[in-house]
Amino acid sequence: MTNTTAIPPPTIDNYKKRETAQSKGTHGGSRNDHVTCTVQEPDHPLISIITIVFNGQQTLEHTILSIQSQTYSNIEYIIIDGGSTDGTLDLIRQYDRQINYWISESDRGISDAFNKGISAAHGEIIGMLNSDDWYEKDAVEIAVEKLKDSGADIVYGDLRTWDNDAKSEIVSADHELLDKEMSLNHPAVFVARSAYERIGLYRTDFRYAMDYEWLLRAKKAGLKFSSANRCLTNMRLEGTTNINWLAPLKEEVRAKNLITPKATNTIFYLYKTAKGFTRRILERTGFGFLVRFFHANVSSVRKMKAKD
Repeated sequence: MTNTTAIPPPTIDNYKKRETAQSKGTHGGSRNDHVTCTVQEPDHPLISIITIVFNGQQTLEHTILSIQSQTYSNIEYIIIDGGSTDGTLDLIRQYDRQINYWISESDRGISDAFNKGISAAHGEIIGMLNSDDWYEKDAVEIAVEKLKDSGADIVYGDLRTWDNDAKSEIVSADHELLDKEMSLNHPAVFVARSAYERIGLYRTDFRYAMDYEWLLRAKKAGLKFSSANRCLTNMRLEGTTNINWLAPLKEEVRAKNLITPKATNTIFYLYKTAKGFTRRILERTGFGFLVRFFHANVSSVRKMKAKD
């Protein structure tokens, strides 16, 4: 838990040069050779939404449709596919004219896919929406207005989780708690492009907590955060980090040791690990109501039962 070794974060220029030299993937979309047909407007800035996917045939269409139904119109949509082997690529081709740019090729993990998307984006504002997730219809409009009104570099909102087809919980968000733990919901975070230009992209030596490391880095660099005070995004609970929950915790403490090294980082990791095991034991033995009470009334990151 004390390893603080990491490669420097890559930059947008690093990725643009690499993609120009190395990219051999299948690609398409309504723009050609990264030339965008959308424009920047002073009061209506272009926002790029990036979806990364691998074998997401069952859920990706819902994600795509949530972009199409946004109340905000000046959106550039980018899909980065990791070389899917199911029907994902056929689905992407079905929506080829509604996607500004897509590419399908093997990558070096989630961070690499995020960075590819950012390097391909033209928007002043960038959002990341995974293939298991979907936006509220006014999410992009709210984020853009909040960024404009607050002058923030990063705007975030709450997240609604779904257990199969049933609403589960509303997960709160508070950037003031980032020094303690991952207290923002990455699919409900919108970032000014200038922030990525200032502090770099996602570290490719992180497989799970790359979003936490980046947000913690952003906070230490003095970037301005602002809450939308609204639920912006929905997420299915079947995602990777919900199944393999211990690995992200290990990377969270590694991120803290990189950005804000102190002895209490390891102590907090041990506490979170114990809490995680306790939660799962309680849920499996019929005492899940105690877990829900803790999340709703005690935990710093609140999880309230979602209303129908």
